[in-house]
Amino acid sequence: MISAPFTVAALSLLGSATAQTQYTSTHTAAVAAARATALTLSPTSNIAGRTFDRFVQIWLENVDYIDAIADPNLAWLATQGISLTNYIARTHPSQPNYIAVAGGTRHGITDNNVHRLDASIKSVVDLLDAGAISWSIYQEDMPYSGFQGPSYNSGSYVRKHNPLASFDSVTGSVTRSAKCKNFTMFERDLANNKLPQWMFLTPNMDNSGHDTSVTYAGKWARNFITPLLSDSKFNIPRTLVMLTFDEGSYNRDNQVYAVLLGSAVPSNKKGTTNSTSYGHYSVLKTVELNWNLGNLGQNDVSANAFF
Repeated sequence: MISAPFTVAALSLLGSATAQTQYTSTHTAAVAAARATALTLSPTSNIAGRTFDRFVQIWLENVDYIDAIADPNLAWLATQGISLTNYIARTHPSQPNYIAVAGGTRHGITDNNVHRLDASIKSVVDLLDAGAISWSIYQEDMPYSGFQGPSYNSGSYVRKHNPLASFDSVTGSVTRSAKCKNFTMFERDLANNKLPQWMFLTPNMDNSGHDTSVTYAGKWARNFITPLLSDSKFNIPRTLVMLTFDEGSYNRDNQVYAVLLGSAVPSNKKGTTNSTSYGHYSVLKTVELNWNLGNLGQNDVSANAFF
């Protein structure tokens, strides 16, 4: 993905309708053209938080807690941090869970279809922007920054697993869309010390376990996260990494694996468990309290925070 040769101010004149619709084609020529022109931004900031200064979320797919914790790689990762043993996903299927963690409610979405939430509906990025907290999302196999199509690369990337894609307040903004990027930009931002303070990472449909298995996802997660925890550019002081699943199976209680990792976890807490009732709304509440951002006035208000 290549940053556009135009200024942000000039691109903003395109208007929200263009930002929402210009990058949907998956034809080879259209993808190549978009890669050469789509704006990519890598903002940074240094706002001290109450408990952590960097927050990274990584979501896997569709596995019950009992099966995830039995996987040797996921069990090993749990020994490296705090395991949240009473973390309950919100609902089924996938997309409403992603909407919930970004918006504090499902906003009536109950399926995996393409939805557009009105630009007046706020999400976590409204709070982050108001607090001057830099943010980006990284989606594996997204073809370029700001892509708005429902899928790409034979469905390896899917819009339904992108937590911000349904919010017109994000997709209708050229600059916000420019912070919705591919994993290749995560690697570049990491190498260039350009990672933001708030991140959401979604692996592709194989690495997340959606189209494979918990064994496949567990191996990917350990291989991906372990080097990052030893990387001083990533795991800077007071970095909190959360690894979890969007949902469990339909025939159980939707309890999912969730572990807190990173330098923000005290050494004496590694390998411990926390049985407090948590869920996707707790993620929002934790971020809000950490940076004193206020709230979205939704289910985040009453949720339990991690700290």
